[in-house]
Amino acid sequence: MRRLLEQIRSTPLAGPMADVAAFGTAPCRALRLWEDVRRTGETAAFARQLPKPDPRAPTLLILSMTNATYSAKLECMQALALRRRGWHVKVLTSALYTHAKRIFRAFGINDFIDFERLVAQTDAISAGQAELAKRENEPTDFQSVLEWTYGEAWIGPQLLSSISRRQFDGAPDPRDSAVRKQLFDQLLQSVKFVCAARRTFATQRPDLILVNEPNYHVLGPFVDVAIADRIPTVHFVQPSREDGLILKKLTKETRRIHPNSISKDTLEHLVKLPWSDEQEAELNEEFERRYGGVWKIQARNQPGTINMSKQQIVDELQLDASKPIAVLFSHVLWDANLFYGHDIFENYGHWFIETVKAAVANPRMNWIIKLHPANVWKRRLSGVTAEYGEMRLIREQIGELPPHVKLLEADTKISTLSLFKAIDVGITVRGSIGYELPCFGVPVVTAGTGRYSGFGFTEDHESSESYILRLSHLEDIGRLDMASVHLARVHAHALFVRRPWIFSSFETYIGSDVSDPLHQNLTLRAGSHAEISEIGDLDQFADWAGATDNLDYLAPVRR
Repeated sequence: MRRLLEQIRSTPLAGPMADVAAFGTAPCRALRLWEDVRRTGETAAFARQLPKPDPRAPTLLILSMTNATYSAKLECMQALALRRRGWHVKVLTSALYTHAKRIFRAFGINDFIDFERLVAQTDAISAGQAELAKRENEPTDFQSVLEWTYGEAWIGPQLLSSISRRQFDGAPDPRDSAVRKQLFDQLLQSVKFVCAARRTFATQRPDLILVNEPNYHVLGPFVDVAIADRIPTVHFVQPSREDGLILKKLTKETRRIHPNSISKDTLEHLVKLPWSDEQEAELNEEFERRYGGVWKIQARNQPGTINMSKQQIVDELQLDASKPIAVLFSHVLWDANLFYGHDIFENYGHWFIETVKAAVANPRMNWIIKLHPANVWKRRLSGVTAEYGEMRLIREQIGELPPHVKLLEADTKISTLSLFKAIDVGITVRGSIGYELPCFGVPVVTAGTGRYSGFGFTEDHESSESYILRLSHLEDIGRLDMASVHLARVHAHALFVRRPWIFSSFETYIGSDVSDPLHQNLTLRAGSHAEISEIGDLDQFADWAGATDNLDYLAPVRR
């Protein structure tokens, strides 16, 4: 049956069958999506009237692989910037993603490459089977699998992260029979994707690639092959505001750096420049907006939170007022980030429980275990109702927590910004609190490398032994000096204020129900090419994307 379905997916029947299945499963949902496409077609009519590109014009290839309305429209928005300059646009997607294809067509994009047909090629299948046989007798512990490569692609992190997300488990064990089966099923697919990428780039010869998800096991191989072939590749993600995108060009040097980052050289340059009261005010305002509900995309992580003083937090959590406060800022364990640095523990789950054990062993501090607030909406979006992975790990490996260790659940009413102003030290692997807390003079201890490692405002550890030793006497850590705080604030200002590309030709809508397929949507505000030219945002994108230098989009200093 599975082989039959795969064969159907590589035929012209795939799209119509996907539409029938979508309508049969949820007709009201399907009709709403169709109506949104119709409205989009009306507002984007002028985009479909662009002249046909010259045969010699450069080509943008979008690695799409999404059927979500908002994601597809973000890709259309960026593609429009280049289409206005005469570029060809092609889209690599799935034959099943008919809704996304209708959105692309509404904007005048009609050239699609269905990846199912690429991976069905005989050479891709035989290569996958050969790699499967090769790996059958190799070690499949987490660290061994993490190092797996195939050709140009580092497939190990891509495989493990995909499994972690599917199981909502921050510590999947590939030696477990069920996990091992998933691993080898995905390995076969990943090898096919590498072969498909090689064929695609050899035949299509794109001049630029645009991608939102460059790391998981479907598109990760395409991106790795593109970088090996020296094809300029733009990675875009959404920051904490809904009117902007973070843009980074991927190279061998930047491939494993978080997109919302700046280089150490850039930071050293910025810190030498005059720091104005205006910049200070801009950064303070960004913190208030980020954690004050102004940006709806970030407000999902702070639903209904309230500001509290340090004394109110102490009273609320029944802390010992005579002891300093440490907060373990847990990552979303099952949304494991294995791509942007080196971990000193096996995985996020291992880091989390070893850190909690260290907290239990050090009663000279108040310890707060803060579960990541994104757990709430991400679990709801995925329909997850099972026990939190963090809670399971604590229950299985520790049991009841002692009085000096408090658990702050994902839906806590205490605002994150209140914690920033009240605590004495933060702990993370490579989360954003590593560059946020130092702006308030609060030291951060990290358990892995990341986008800000070695910048001078975090305490980084190269081994689990030194990390655990530090936690055993964490009460001795002091607040950051003024130079370190200034460095952190210059860095945060660059990330919050200058790294986002702000768009206003389009407008983002964000609803409250994450299960609604249109809870995130993007609509055109501009009604013509003349209006887009007057606004200038798409031209700013096209200028940066088409240039060979400037790996990070960095907005000019506001005057």
